[in-house]
Amino acid sequence: MPTQSNSNLLNHPLLWRGKDLLNRSGTSHDSSTLSSGHPELDSQLQGGGWPQQGLVDLLLPHAGIGELRLLLPILESLTQTSYVVWINPPFIPYAAALDAFGVNPHNLLVVQTQTHEETLWSMERCCLSGGCAAVLAWPEERKLNIKETRRVQLAARSGHTLAVFFRPIDAVARSSLAELRLALRPVDSVDELAVDIVKRKGGWPMPNIRLSLNVTRYQAMEPLHKQLALWQKLEHEQAQERAQERVKEPATEQEIKPETKQKTEQAALPADVGSAITDAQLFADFAYERGQLEQDVLPTKPLGGLH
Repeated sequence: MPTQSNSNLLNHPLLWRGKDLLNRSGTSHDSSTLSSGHPELDSQLQGGGWPQQGLVDLLLPHAGIGELRLLLPILESLTQTSYVVWINPPFIPYAAALDAFGVNPHNLLVVQTQTHEETLWSMERCCLSGGCAAVLAWPEERKLNIKETRRVQLAARSGHTLAVFFRPIDAVARSSLAELRLALRPVDSVDELAVDIVKRKGGWPMPNIRLSLNVTRYQAMEPLHKQLALWQKLEHEQAQERAQERVKEPATEQEIKPETKQKTEQAALPADVGSAITDAQLFADFAYERGQLEQDVLPTKPLGGLH
């Protein structure tokens, strides 16, 4: 017959029992977690979503397989009221594209560090600041050890912050004190992602969860493409005006031969204007067809006035 002390022990929050395994019906979401926006994943996570405070390891073979689109729902939610910090991202976040997906770019902060120690220090400070809802970091894997994952985990819990490490897939064999570890794998469809739960609270590992990223690329990117087209038109008109001002003996448009006018306009365009627009379209179109880089690989030049 259980005593009072035994009952207290069984109710301790650090004690997990098999019967406490999360409800597979997906109704187990609580206030200590953040819905991932993917019901198939939420139903396998304790509390029904990402930990609101704690470290998550995302393990991937290479950048751009869908890891950012996996996080888009939570980024959209958190950036409406709080800051989200990116530390050493492999590419410069493209504000216009993120804005098209509902993420508030004004609440995104990018930190570039020079050393592994600076990366960890920045992540801990951001987690403990009380002003950041989430911190995303790409650490130097060969220098990252289990003690450092514990430091980040403690800082995230103390600061009530979601901390995310993006790590190579080889790190699946290395120990980590992250409370949730997910291995991500690309599949044939660019709009899907395979997820293996390597480690989770309240349950065993779970392989091969297929997630539908539910992002219609053309619909989401339509405002961005319109903005790029307008920006291109304005830049083209400004370049044409500058070219005409440089002509020593200006002539009317009727007097300029079509071939000469076209060459003048092309020469007047800044070298990076056309390439920047082409890059934006290339990344979007190539990614959709090949399923490699998709929208996660973002151009290195912010366009359309959003920085």
